[in-house]
Amino acid sequence: MPVRRRKLIVTFPRGVSVLYTLLIACSRPLDQTGRSFESTSQPETATTDGLASAETQPPISGPTRETGAPRRLTVHFYDVGQALAALVDLPDGRHILVDAGDSPKRPGCGVCEARGRHLLEQLRASLRGAPIDLLWITHQHSDHIGGAPEVLESLKVGMYVDNGRDGRRAEVRRARSAAEDRAVATAVVDPEHPSIPIVGSPNLVIAAVVPPAWPPSCSHDPNECSIGLRIDFGSSSVLFMGDAEHDEERTLDPRGRVTLLQVAHHGSETSTTPGFLSKTRPKYAVISAGKPGEGYNREYCHPRAIVVERLTRLFGGPGSRTLEAFDGERCDRATPSDWTAVPTSERLWATERDGDIVLTTIGDGTFTRE
Repeated sequence: MPVRRRKLIVTFPRGVSVLYTLLIACSRPLDQTGRSFESTSQPETATTDGLASAETQPPISGPTRETGAPRRLTVHFYDVGQALAALVDLPDGRHILVDAGDSPKRPGCGVCEARGRHLLEQLRASLRGAPIDLLWITHQHSDHIGGAPEVLESLKVGMYVDNGRDGRRAEVRRARSAAEDRAVATAVVDPEHPSIPIVGSPNLVIAAVVPPAWPPSCSHDPNECSIGLRIDFGSSSVLFMGDAEHDEERTLDPRGRVTLLQVAHHGSETSTTPGFLSKTRPKYAVISAGKPGEGYNREYCHPRAIVVERLTRLFGGPGSRTLEAFDGERCDRATPSDWTAVPTSERLWATERDGDIVLTTIGDGTFTRE
């Protein structure tokens, strides 16, 4: 089937388009590398799946919300089972949703419908009527992109971004069609197009974290094509890794040490290598994974004990809590005895144990749970 090219549609409130044109004429905003974004008057850059690259998009920027309270960056990790969905409240009032959980209609899941309802309910409560300025899909697996159509159909979204791959996969077609139906602008971020369609504000830096080129394993493993996202606010930072595994971790530059890490691939032993941790040196981490034996975690058995232990050592040793983690040889032959209560650091959270996790920073290099 030939790939249908889609036109980029960007809508502005009445009266704003003239002002935007005048502003672009005077100055062109910069991305986090200092390069200028291209204006929408230039032609779109075509990709293999018909999406425009982010370099051709007008940067998303919003008004700074001036209040008497200190500015904060807040990250909501929602309990979506064996999946990932995290909302970032930027200190200037904008919002980024990283991944959208699994499809509520995924066959054989058992809990996906309930988890999908929970995600939409919590997003509405967290956003309080505000839009999602950027929906960032790290890669094209159902537990990350599957819930995107429901998010796009239920909430206002300003921009949809993915890695431009696997356009024939059913879940990818559904997500992109939902964006098109809602006139949501779409863009690609990948090694050839690392600029992102959202700019920072004072004391705020937002950047893609992708390797110089996709590792060879990306051709058969979508996990290795994950597009990471890093957000720095003052001395605090958060890094989203999607499901990036050993090969991609080895080749990408995480842009230095990070304060808060989204643990890749739900705590699988295929990710979060000692080498990667030596580059990032996180102070806090969150694992988004399903409960043992629940939904599709019956097939994956995440997180793995070796990764939980590795992170706990990095954070200075265990505290008073434990986390159920898999310590067997094969998930397809798992028995209850293969799951063990691993003592964990107080700075390591997991949705399977902690439910929804809301972490906040004022930019001082620390995160606290609300």
